[in-house]
Amino acid sequence: MLQTDQIIRKRVVQTDKTVQETSTSFLQLQFDYLQLLRNNKELTDGIHYARIIQQGILPQERHLKRLFDEYFVLFKPQNIIGGDLYWVGQKGKLKIFAVADCTGHGVSGALLSVLALSFLNYVILGKEFNEIHEVLEELDKKWIETFHQGVEYGFDNDWMEIGICAFNTETRELQYSGAFNKLTCISGDETKTYCGSRYPIGGWQLEKMRTFQNHSFAVPEGSMLYMSSDGFKDQFSFQNGKRFGTKRLTKLLNDVAHLPAQNQKQIFEETLQAWKGFEEQTDDICVMGIRL
Repeated sequence: MLQTDQIIRKRVVQTDKTVQETSTSFLQLQFDYLQLLRNNKELTDGIHYARIIQQGILPQERHLKRLFDEYFVLFKPQNIIGGDLYWVGQKGKLKIFAVADCTGHGVSGALLSVLALSFLNYVILGKEFNEIHEVLEELDKKWIETFHQGVEYGFDNDWMEIGICAFNTETRELQYSGAFNKLTCISGDETKTYCGSRYPIGGWQLEKMRTFQNHSFAVPEGSMLYMSSDGFKDQFSFQNGKRFGTKRLTKLLNDVAHLPAQNQKQIFEETLQAWKGFEEQTDDICVMGIRL
């Protein structure tokens, strides 16, 4: 009987100990959960505030209206903030506009986009150039100088894909230069695509001296010009898992080019939603359309 009582007391002690350990573990889990919740809220609040800052740095509606009678910009970061950007400005008789895509998404991409916007302001508005490809060459130098110190840590692969146009308001001549980017010009039934150079701004530079091709041509009145990042064409379909692709995008541009720009934007948004469905957005998206 005495032995039985000892066994019972021992089991009670073990049970109490287990209950205490379980209670302690549960309280620790509660504490860890609340700490994660607070950290997540602080991080999310910070990113939402960063979104306000990023959108404040990007060209505003009044800037676009001052330069162009008809235009649209579809801008959809993947994760609240992102690495896509657009830029517009005027220098003398040139109306200049650009679309770019920086490495990464989220915070890292957004930081690079802010850097890219500051470089565009510095190079275009602060320096002299005769042809628009010179802007890309200067951007490339600035970009590589900025990230050269990354070589010490074995990391120097930040880059930017960009297309940039300069429209001469007196002659109606348009200059285009690109780094892994394309310009599509639709005038009536004619569609022309101009390809940029096959290397980005920055990144692993294998060329001794990088130069960017300059395209120059007259723009018939009423032409629609389009530039975009690769986010729209790389979006996966919820039905078949395929990317939207370049062919579908080109067809979409031809189908909507005759419509008012704001109608075009609405169709782009509806097409994207119908294609994406329940799939998550896979990349930052930026599409710019301008009628000249």
